[in-house]
Amino acid sequence: MWSERKDSSDSSKERERALLDLLKKATDFYEDTIGILSGIFELTELVSRGSPEEDFYAHIANILIAESRCDNASVFIVENGRLRLRAAAGSNVLDANDEFCMDLGEGVAGRCAQEGKPVLISDVDDCDFFKSMETTRVNIRSMLCVPIKEGSNTLGVLNLSHSRQDFFNINYVRIFELLGLLVGQMLTLVHLHTIFQRRHSDLCDLLQQKDESLQNISERYKAVVDASEDMIFLLENDDTITFSNQRIYKVMGYIPESLHDIFNQETVALLQSKISAISVGESDNFEVSTSLGPNNNVIGQFFIKRIRQQQVLIMMKDITVKKRVEQRTMQTEKLTSLGLLTSGIAHELNNKLTPILGFADLLDVRKFSVRDKQRLSVIVNSANSAKTIVESLLKFSRNKPPEKVVFDMREIITRTVNLYTPIIKKRGIRIIHEDFAEPLFVKADMNCLEQVLVNFINNAIDAIDDREGSIWLRSWLVDNHVHVSIEDTGPGIPDEIVTKIFDPFFTTKSKDKGTGLGLSICYGIISDHKGSISLENTANGAVASIRIPAMISAEEDLVSEAAEETASKIIFDENKRSPIMVVEDEEDLLDLMVDSLSPYYDVMTFNDGRKAYDHLDEYAWELIISDLRMPVMDGMELYHEVIKKQPGLKKRFMFITGDTYDFEVKEFLENTGVVFLRKPFRIKELRDVVYKQINYR
Repeated sequence: MWSERKDSSDSSKERERALLDLLKKATDFYEDTIGILSGIFELTELVSRGSPEEDFYAHIANILIAESRCDNASVFIVENGRLRLRAAAGSNVLDANDEFCMDLGEGVAGRCAQEGKPVLISDVDDCDFFKSMETTRVNIRSMLCVPIKEGSNTLGVLNLSHSRQDFFNINYVRIFELLGLLVGQMLTLVHLHTIFQRRHSDLCDLLQQKDESLQNISERYKAVVDASEDMIFLLENDDTITFSNQRIYKVMGYIPESLHDIFNQETVALLQSKISAISVGESDNFEVSTSLGPNNNVIGQFFIKRIRQQQVLIMMKDITVKKRVEQRTMQTEKLTSLGLLTSGIAHELNNKLTPILGFADLLDVRKFSVRDKQRLSVIVNSANSAKTIVESLLKFSRNKPPEKVVFDMREIITRTVNLYTPIIKKRGIRIIHEDFAEPLFVKADMNCLEQVLVNFINNAIDAIDDREGSIWLRSWLVDNHVHVSIEDTGPGIPDEIVTKIFDPFFTTKSKDKGTGLGLSICYGIISDHKGSISLENTANGAVASIRIPAMISAEEDLVSEAAEETASKIIFDENKRSPIMVVEDEEDLLDLMVDSLSPYYDVMTFNDGRKAYDHLDEYAWELIISDLRMPVMDGMELYHEVIKKQPGLKKRFMFITGDTYDFEVKEFLENTGVVFLRKPFRIKELRDVVYKQINYR
């Protein structure tokens, strides 16, 4: 009986111990589970903070040790087809933290990674794998390996061990298998975060490089824009300037904030109208006269382009000088064209004037009545007046070269001032000559320059009109050029006619006071002297400025005051009548030549060069007189053909022409040195030249 009670008591104690042991295991599992969950939260925070991957592995190992009460824990990760030890923790790991790798399928962890399933070893002594191994470095009796998975992919292995057998059971397998899945998800996030950080770092480096590159490009472009002579600025919201280059600052003296800070109201209105008419990507070009601040009137060439809806690029090039040059070029071209026309007209007029003056000279006035003599005088005087007009036209056209001599410019200024002083004094106008202290030698046509001075003084007097005023004549020497200015106190030159002032036939005077040729002729005269001429407004009127080259030394070229001795009196030998060939296509001129020369010479006439050449061998010609411009064969061709056939006649040529200032003719006469007589000529001139050619060559 007692024995039965004792057995029953022992059995109860066994059950009690079993229940206590089971309760302890349940309590331990519960505590481990709670610890593991707490560790998962820690890992979650670690991931959210973006901690490095290595810290994540070490933290897993430490959590496994701290929260699961296992002796040892390690984390293996699959890399390049092998398992690599990334972290280890525990009381008996020894040197297990050293870098360690194994093949998939090798060892317990390798088999777990290869199969993707948990491996539980309750007692290593019953495991064939451990029996075949030498004594391990770590005291292990039970072991659990669970895969770290993300979906169906095995990323690594959680390796846990304990020194007591049967420490791990199926419940641990489940909880740690779940932990492996969570770690796999976190590890993916860690990998992504690592990649993100790496990419972010690379992107930051790239952005920094790009930023530096853009900064360099921006600085280079800004340097280019600032170096531009154009005004460049960006306009936003139709009036706010957000960028302007250095050119604007140089011109304005300040940084503008709106269009009104740069342009006048009219230009601003025009710009806003042009801007409103263009869409994004469209542009427009136009020119407009405007002002950049007070007293700074310019002609601007604008380029506008709408870059964005509210942003417009505006560029303005100052083309004021360019326009002035174009206007002067057009003016010069007009004068040149008119000069060529005038030259042709003058040539024809000379041909017509020559027989008028010539035949008038041949008339025997002894048989004329007083009235006839008066009529003849009118003819001669009118022809001479026409001759003077033709010479003026040739001066204007710049085809008649000035007859240049060396003289002191101050002399003709003084002479002109003295001429006008008594005339304008009665009108209340003073003329003042501010004389230069030293001689101002120039090589020029005195009459031409005097004509220029007279013309400008007349214009100054007309400008002052009936008011009291003053005219200043100043002269000086700068850079080997003589400068002369004529300044008046008149009303100045209206802006709208400044560009037309030198145009032929342009005048603001009434028909009875001017023809409009005066300033055009002055322009031509000064140009012939390789000088320049300009007209500008001053604060009190206008000033004309003349600039011509100076002569440094004038001793060899000064005009002699003594006139040359007149030619010896012509004496004709009645018994010696020299044969002369006359070639001229104008019938009236041919008749005049015959009437003028036949009393003294045997004259043979031809109306073109070809006929004259065909009769070259008929006589031993003392002289060949030829026009230059003729049909069939002109005088220049005749000359070359004759001297080719008879070189001895080279010194027996003489030309008559009204076209001696044509470039081709002028070059021919200079190269050959042949004597010539300009049309219109007087009979005495003709006879004198012919006589000298025959008797003094």
